[in-house]
Amino acid sequence: MIKGFKGRLTTPDDTGYEDQRHLWNEAVRTRPALIARCADADDVALAIGHAVHHGLPLTVRAGGHNFAGRSLADGGLVVDVRDLTSISVAPENRVARLGAGLRWGQVDPVLQKHGLATTGGSVSKVGVAGFSLGTGLGWLGRGHGLAGDNLLGATIVTADGAVRDVGPEAEPDLYWALRGAGTGLGVVTELRMRLFPLVRPITGTLVHRLTDADAVLWQAVEATASAPSHLNWAAVLTSAPPIPGLPDDVQGRPVLLLPVFSTGPDGEDDPHVRALRRIGRPLLDTIAPTDFCTFQTSTDEAAPDGMCWDVRSEWLTGLDGPAADHAVAAIEDASSPLSEFLFRPLGGAISAPDAPDTPFSYRHAAFMTEIIANWSSGDGAAERTWSEKGLAGLMHLSAGGPDVNHLGLNESATRTSTAYSPATLDRLTTIKQTHDPHETFQTPPWINPSKTSPTEQ
Repeated sequence: MIKGFKGRLTTPDDTGYEDQRHLWNEAVRTRPALIARCADADDVALAIGHAVHHGLPLTVRAGGHNFAGRSLADGGLVVDVRDLTSISVAPENRVARLGAGLRWGQVDPVLQKHGLATTGGSVSKVGVAGFSLGTGLGWLGRGHGLAGDNLLGATIVTADGAVRDVGPEAEPDLYWALRGAGTGLGVVTELRMRLFPLVRPITGTLVHRLTDADAVLWQAVEATASAPSHLNWAAVLTSAPPIPGLPDDVQGRPVLLLPVFSTGPDGEDDPHVRALRRIGRPLLDTIAPTDFCTFQTSTDEAAPDGMCWDVRSEWLTGLDGPAADHAVAAIEDASSPLSEFLFRPLGGAISAPDAPDTPFSYRHAAFMTEIIANWSSGDGAAERTWSEKGLAGLMHLSAGGPDVNHLGLNESATRTSTAYSPATLDRLTTIKQTHDPHETFQTPPWINPSKTSPTEQ
């Protein structure tokens, strides 16, 4: 079907199509016309050329963990890079070359053999490419920056079929765009990531009753307001996971989880870790020196395959009492035990004055929130309305827009465009016009070269 193509081509008439089409989010029912599972960058170029010749919508799939399912298009061609899974580590230079089809659960163990790590996803099934080319907010973010901040270079196949190695000196504008707005500009086949020493961080979770959540959350914000960058934490309102040691009366009931992650020199004696542990009366405290890979897979059960998902996110200027009250009330109304309200702090290297110039537009924000809705069957109308209402109750704290890696189903172009500042959108539009003037790549919606730039509208 594509002359010279070495990988696997699958159409709706072929055995195995449903398996090849399947995404993590079961709510996405999109049916592409052709799935081109590429063996190398040359296959990628051939697949792009085929899509252009036949006028097919063109999308790119790596991990397939995007909430909105943007890696597929009805009747389109999918450039599938899941088989590009090479890993090369240069520990002396602290650089890794990662194939675009890798997931973090494949990468972290290899890096840890060298006592190294990089900012990666907090669910091991998340793909390296989609995470790193978007925001890339992970547990090492406060200490070492976002994933895009640590992208040293990449190999990308652009709409004209050219295979390009980009970096600070080669195609600098394209390199800039890849560090936070990398979808829709081409197909990245390899990423070169900066690495950092990491051996047995202090990690774990503090579990609090929902009745104490307002006070605990507010005290946690105050206790970490001046915390050093080696400390990271989050607040998660969700149903209690099956953790041994929890009292029977909270099993499966809404609780407040405070995951903690610290790479500081004082270990468990870190004063900021101790400050978090002293707040309230936790039902359970699992904080201890931990294998990094074990911690990175500890939330996988909260994001299982075979379920339907939607999400709403927003960068926030801070947290206040009404926001905490709203989140607590909302989680009590959630219909699924896997639905959750999550708050993640920024600061540290993410917000530092010397942070790199990338498309990320919310370094001034204090928190990012995710409101994740989950259901097992049906259209999920009630659950999706729940996430919309959840976001609405926090918009008085909005820093300006959502997280590009947590855009949900059916979000408007007006809203998705606020994932970046107007000046950033102008620059991205210019880069899109240069490298994909004919809109070969159909997504994402915020950098469409056929439209005037946002500041001209």
